[in-house]
Amino acid sequence: RIEEAEPPPPPLGSRPLTIAPAARPVEPVAPLSTAPPLAPKTPSAAELMRPRPEGAARREPSPRQPSPRRSPRSSRKLGRSTSASSSELSFGSGSSAVRLLPAPLNKNRVCEYGWLTPLLSSLVASQAAGVTDLASGTPGATLFVVCGGCPNSFCGMQAVLYTHMRSSPPELDFWWIKPKKEDGSTLERATLDRHSKGEHKNDPGRSRALYAQFADLFAVGGGAEAAARASRAGGGKLRFEVVGASGPAPRALIVDVESRAHYYIYLIWQEDWTSNPFARSKYIKGKLVYQRDPTLPEYFARPYAYRDGVLSVPPHAELEEAVAEPMPTDAIQSRCLDDS
Repeated sequence: RIEEAEPPPPPLGSRPLTIAPAARPVEPVAPLSTAPPLAPKTPSAAELMRPRPEGAARREPSPRQPSPRRSPRSSRKLGRSTSASSSELSFGSGSSAVRLLPAPLNKNRVCEYGWLTPLLSSLVASQAAGVTDLASGTPGATLFVVCGGCPNSFCGMQAVLYTHMRSSPPELDFWWIKPKKEDGSTLERATLDRHSKGEHKNDPGRSRALYAQFADLFAVGGGAEAAARASRAGGGKLRFEVVGASGPAPRALIVDVESRAHYYIYLIWQEDWTSNPFARSKYIKGKLVYQRDPTLPEYFARPYAYRDGVLSVPPHAELEEAVAEPMPTDAIQSRCLDDS
């Protein structure tokens, strides 16, 4: 079968050419001006010589202002300025290494506790004041004071007095002492006794758990369990005892087991402590203020940290500070232990 071939396309010229009309007529473009640019007008000689009207300000060419120089960028890192270098805040090496805080942390100041001066003076002179638990009638004698935690948002100015009570068996008790309401610079003598009620009520109340750990150090009359707790608190490095307990002026003594250094403490300053009661690790740290020899009017301070039931008092000689008077100054608030 022979297939028929398709007819050839018609010649190009025989097709009608259709051009679609433009959607928008093109606007004519105005021709560019060929006129030469205007030259600036040059003043004539007569205009230049014409005198200036009186009072007219003469236009002076404005001086060229130098571009401000950028100060070079400092390479010093921003941070809290301290007066002590890192080498002055670190002592020892290995397990005996300690670090110190360069600045105080407690907003309360030692100088605010001047009302304690007569009491502290009697302690260092081994002339302990007699005290009485008014509820039981038990007599006792003053041992040392802990301060720094008050005033705060919950209470006013007060400190904690630790006493050796001549009960049977003897015990180490503590309660609040306060300045007079009408004179904040004077100790309220009535608070030297323990009041469970009344105007001068000063039992430790809810603060007992916090401050009992200082009493637990000395295990006075507590039997084997108290002795074990005191031994654990010393961590094998410190020993605690009450010297002259049977006399009129007992003294609280901390002994460094290795160096045999004796610290007859009469004041414990709180600089920092755990504020969260639910924290897993709890601590108090600050300064011990003490005598090396209770018969000499020489006073010293050194940092301590009481963490999770263990008291640490580094024995480094460089950590001991001389204190001029029984009542120390704000200077003891610096260089506390940084054991974080």
